[in-house]
Amino acid sequence: MFSIHGSASRLCDVASRRELLSIGGLSLIGLSLPAFLRQQAIQAASNPSGSSRSSRRSGTAESVILVYLQGSPSHIDLFDPKPEAPAEIRGEFRPIATRAPGMQLGEVLPMLAEQAHNFTIIRSLGVKPKGLRNHGSAIYMLMTGTDPNNFSSTGLAVPPSRDDLPSIGSIVARQRPSTSGGLSYVAVCGAVKEGKEVGVGQSAGILGAAYDPFTMYDDPTLPLKLEAFSLPGDVTLDRLQSRVDLRSSIDAQRNETSRQSAAKVTATFDTYYDRALGLVQSHRAVQAFRLDTESDATRDRFGRTRFGQSCLLARRLVEAGTRFVQVTWPARSDDEPVPGPDGSWDTHRNNFSTLREHRCPVFDRTMSALLADLAERGLLETTLVVAVGEFGRSPKIGVPTTDNVGPGGRDHWPECYSCLIAGGGVKPGQVYGESDRFGAWPKNNPVHPYDLITTIYHALGIDPATEYHDALNRPRRLVEHGQPVLGLF
Repeated sequence: MFSIHGSASRLCDVASRRELLSIGGLSLIGLSLPAFLRQQAIQAASNPSGSSRSSRRSGTAESVILVYLQGSPSHIDLFDPKPEAPAEIRGEFRPIATRAPGMQLGEVLPMLAEQAHNFTIIRSLGVKPKGLRNHGSAIYMLMTGTDPNNFSSTGLAVPPSRDDLPSIGSIVARQRPSTSGGLSYVAVCGAVKEGKEVGVGQSAGILGAAYDPFTMYDDPTLPLKLEAFSLPGDVTLDRLQSRVDLRSSIDAQRNETSRQSAAKVTATFDTYYDRALGLVQSHRAVQAFRLDTESDATRDRFGRTRFGQSCLLARRLVEAGTRFVQVTWPARSDDEPVPGPDGSWDTHRNNFSTLREHRCPVFDRTMSALLADLAERGLLETTLVVAVGEFGRSPKIGVPTTDNVGPGGRDHWPECYSCLIAGGGVKPGQVYGESDRFGAWPKNNPVHPYDLITTIYHALGIDPATEYHDALNRPRRLVEHGQPVLGLF
């Protein structure tokens, strides 16, 4: 499905869920959608104060790729090595030098080390958890920028609902919709999963289905199914155009709008019909999903894995004008780590063999390829890339904080962890912040997860102080609290 938007307005002026255009819905394409587009323009014109652009924008981002490593890798073993710490903390991996002076990574990321001139590492990300130290609450905070309030007394996630607060991608889709012919928010590779619940913190919640992600969770190593982009039955574009007689609708709409106070909207109804039909006729979004048009060399460069081909798909989507793409690691957040390219990062046991043999070879190849490919195509300056899990892993090996750690394992650790951030105006090749000598707590320049989310909005020119109203009509900011990390730019 495509999401069609008019001018941005404040979130409390939430538009109808009919903003969602289903390619198969002839009534939406023929009549209701153009009427909606015009009505939205009238609404925006009558509320000109709703601009979401920040006057202090320092980023250059036009798109975002959020690489969500659900299950959470060990920050000490990947991004923040501690070679001087005791063996039970530093672990089995040696630090290696990178192309960025002074930055070291774990030895399991040699290809990323060669791309360090294209990214920055934040080593002081952390939060004192609200409630239990589990995946669900941390996911909700990371995905929505709000404290978790929809969990059971045991800390388990409840099923996602329209009462949830909106995800980052949904906010971006609302505040900075893609241009005509593009998709605003796409989620690929895998769904966010916590326990038995699917989609925790990933939907638009109270904003309505119009801002939910377009999801493509098919295995991209196989041919993708693109039926969602097809017209129904024997309907062709020519037949669609000939079926829809807009003359009476145009007259009726003009009579209606003449009674509106917002008569300054001068675009004709034909303009909005043309926009709606133009989306159906556009091949940009459809072509982005055709990975088979990429060369074998490029596909091999990203890795012929579910994660690798999904990141290649993310680049193609951004190239086609998509505003926000979320690539979610395909294993459930609290799955037991298993061999193979798609297993979990939740290494409560066998942390080092799992990272060395399975997780890091896939992540290292794909993430380095994504950054290099974006840079070579001139897209990195306008594409903000963030790779992060919901928390880090415990500094001390094999010592439980949640009674669930086996031999060689690291437990949950939300108090301090790392993330990779690149592009969109972020100065590359730097390390921002510092953890203490054990990687347990931020030592300087602490960054709350909400600061990270605010930074994403800031890079896109979205004012994080923008308000909307929740299901109880209470005003809410886009982020519970936090400031953009201006030192990254």
